[in-house]
Amino acid sequence: MKTYKIFFVISTLIFIVGCGAKMENTYENVDQKVSEAQNNITKVTVEELKTIVENNGEITIIDCREKEEYIKGHIPGAINVPRGLLEFSTKISNRRDAIYIYSEASKRASLACSTLKLLKYQNVNLIYGGWQKWNKAFPELLEEGEGDGHKEAPKAEASGGGCGG
Repeated sequence: MKTYKIFFVISTLIFIVGCGAKMENTYENVDQKVSEAQNNITKVTVEELKTIVENNGEITIIDCREKEEYIKGHIPGAINVPRGLLEFSTKISNRRDAIYIYSEASKRASLACSTLKLLKYQNVNLIYGGWQKWNKAFPELLEEGEGDGHKEAPKAEASGGGCGG
């Protein structure tokens, strides 16, 4: 009889804990996921990005659209890393560099920013409004073709073979 009581109490606890647990990372739709991603990232306007580029020289701009979209037109100097390949890319490597990401509007870029933050990139920024806003605001400032975005990031130097090496 004592065994049944213990079994009943344990079963009840498991049931209560299981029913009360909230599943993380579930969304009603894609827009909800994008909205949550945008809450946790820094946003810059296309006008702010233009100022940053003019004043800071070299920065890392990621165009996370598909290659065909990138070739038709992109922000000068942007590196093409499609959203679906971002986690596997060797085109970005320094997790301390300021990275600015855009897509057609901002949905893919929002998810890309969220992904890079999960991969411990420290300074990730969404170019809010993406290519649509940039192209509308600065139609004279665009590149077509593959640009320089096809280059791989430099390989990190080996740190040596142990103590003092």
